[in-house]
Amino acid sequence: MQDDPQDHMLRTYYHWIRNGVDFITLDNASDDQLDDGQLQWFAAEIKRAAENGDVRTLVVGMHEALPDSLSAGHSMNDSAQGTESGRTVYRQLVEFRKSTHKNVYVLASHSHFLMENVYNTACRKRDPNDVLPGWIVGTAGAVRYRLPKDVNGAGEAKTDVYGYILATVSKDGNISFEFKQVKEEDVPETTRQNYSTEFIQSCFQGNASKYVPDGPAQPPHCP
Repeated sequence: MQDDPQDHMLRTYYHWIRNGVDFITLDNASDDQLDDGQLQWFAAEIKRAAENGDVRTLVVGMHEALPDSLSAGHSMNDSAQGTESGRTVYRQLVEFRKSTHKNVYVLASHSHFLMENVYNTACRKRDPNDVLPGWIVGTAGAVRYRLPKDVNGAGEAKTDVYGYILATVSKDGNISFEFKQVKEEDVPETTRQNYSTEFIQSCFQGNASKYVPDGPAQPPHCP
C-alpha cells in the first residue's frame, strides 16, 4: 500500500524493506509464471529501489531458479513462459546492479540440494559482470537429488545434507551467506521421543533420489 495506495489486490508476490535491504519475493511456482502483471510489478519495484537512497541491497527470493543456471534442467527453463519471463527478470537485475552499483543476491530452492554461485555458467562467462550471486537451497527435508553432472563454476555444492542458509548483512549492504548443516545428532530429545531411532536414521542416511537435473545451457544455445 505504501507503493500504490490504489492497489488493494492480494498477491503471491511482494516485498519489504529492512535496514537498507529490499527483500523481494517472486511467485514462479507454476509454468504460467512469471505473468505480465508480476513482471510489471517487478519492473516498478526495482525502479523504486534504484531511486531509493536508503536501499543498498536487493535480495530476490523465489521457488524455481531463474533460467540458465547450473540446475537449468529443473528450473524456470522447464516452460517457455518461465524461460522468457525469467530471462527478463535476470537481465533487469543485471542492469540494476550495473546502473546503481547496489548489491543483488538471488535465492531459490526447487532443486533438492545445496549449490552456490549457480549463475556462473558458460552462458555468462563472456562477461563476468553478468553473473549474479545466486544460491539454490533445497535442503529442508525433501527427497534429495543428485548434483548436476556439470557443476563447473559453482562454489559450495552438496547433496544428501539438510540445513539452512545464514545471511549476515554488513553496514555497506554486502551479505555473506553461510550454510548451516543440520546433522542427525542435532535432532532434539523432544523429537526423539516421538520417533524411533531407526526412523530418524533412515531420514539422514536415506531419503535420496537418483534424479539428476540437466546441466546448464551451453553456447550457442544461450540467450
